[in-house]
Amino acid sequence: MGGILNEMKTATEPLRMLAIDTCGEGAGVALSVDAVVTGVRELPSRTASAEIIATIRELLANEGLTVSELDGIGVVAGPGSFTGVRTGLAVAKGICEALQLPLATVSRLEVLAHAASLDRGIAVLGAGRRDLYVLRLAEGGASEEMSTVEALVDELKGEVRVIVAEAAVMELLATLRPVLHPLSVADAVPLLNAALRVGSTDLGSADANYVRRESELYAKQGSGPACVRP
Repeated sequence: MGGILNEMKTATEPLRMLAIDTCGEGAGVALSVDAVVTGVRELPSRTASAEIIATIRELLANEGLTVSELDGIGVVAGPGSFTGVRTGLAVAKGICEALQLPLATVSRLEVLAHAASLDRGIAVLGAGRRDLYVLRLAEGGASEEMSTVEALVDELKGEVRVIVAEAAVMELLATLRPVLHPLSVADAVPLLNAALRVGSTDLGSADANYVRRESELYAKQGSGPACVRP
């Protein structure tokens, strides 16, 4: 394959994509054809870095495909745990570099908002302790930021629709009456498929979506796991 996706696929041609999400409480990989999920494998986030390559191979074999038959790779690029985010990115970029496949990335906050059909309101993910990743959707556009439980509760006071992906965050924000919408890798497929149709992400510039300012702190910890190529 290789090259920019728009040069390989017209809007009517099937698009076979591998989606990867290792950012949250659970990790997973999914295969899709034109945004229709044909296979999913889930694995614990704590073992994702060790098991993800074997899991991808198993999923491909079960669908009767090889990695060279894919048209592109999509990866959820955060926000989430440092190790989890870097694991998914490293694997996705490694496959794309090895096979010259296009790469698409998407924010996990955007995945949550899309999966919950949220066009106006707040999408929230846990960031550890009482910190939160927040996506604000309004008529004027969207913005991602860091906040805290106390700050968000004090600001919103239950007047805005709030969507969360984790039960623990739902409990912390109980006074805002949030709606729980757990995420899986399949939820990312529509946005990643659409992103690949538009064009690929430059491999050199593709990086984790940290949201928080302490990306400099993460950088001091190293660049994460080395690229692994199945």
